[in-house]
Amino acid sequence: MTTKRRVFLDGNGSRQINVEGLGAYVPATDLLDVKQKLGTEIQQLKDQVNAMQLEQSTHIDDIGIDRFTNAMRLKMAYARSKGRSGWNDQALCSGDQLAAALVEHLSKGNDGTFEDVANFAMMLHQRKESPRLLIDELESIKASVVSELALVLIEASDNAGANGYLEEAQAMADASELISAHALQVMKIKDAEAA
Repeated sequence: MTTKRRVFLDGNGSRQINVEGLGAYVPATDLLDVKQKLGTEIQQLKDQVNAMQLEQSTHIDDIGIDRFTNAMRLKMAYARSKGRSGWNDQALCSGDQLAAALVEHLSKGNDGTFEDVANFAMMLHQRKESPRLLIDELESIKASVVSELALVLIEASDNAGANGYLEEAQAMADASELISAHALQVMKIKDAEAA
């Protein structure tokens, strides 16, 4: 609905005008500015009304988002009650730390895991951190697993050789070398892509 306002001259021949409903005289030269400010305020009010209508939405997506954000809030409040804070302060908590916590929580699989993961994602999002941090964290975990596997194979190879299983020992040593070589090649490719 559009409200039309009449503009009156003050009747004394001045350059002041009265915009109906505003209860104030405004210099005629400022009329365009007043119209623009009113237009902005009206649009803000319309946006607020639209937001309120969205809050009252009964669409399953909106209901789900509302329920999930409430669950996230409860989880954050519980963490605060245990003294956790500082996610928004980069001096206290790096983006790498948040990314590591998010990835770590993916494997927990207990009650509250969804909320934890979502809260860490929210923290990264609100700090405008790069999603690349998550990829880097996953790559770091993969590199760690590969290194551990290579070490286990070397140890198994040594044990097999010490017990007279020479062929098996050699096969495990070869496998360890292949895994290590592959890991180095992948790291070189990642370094080249990053540069």
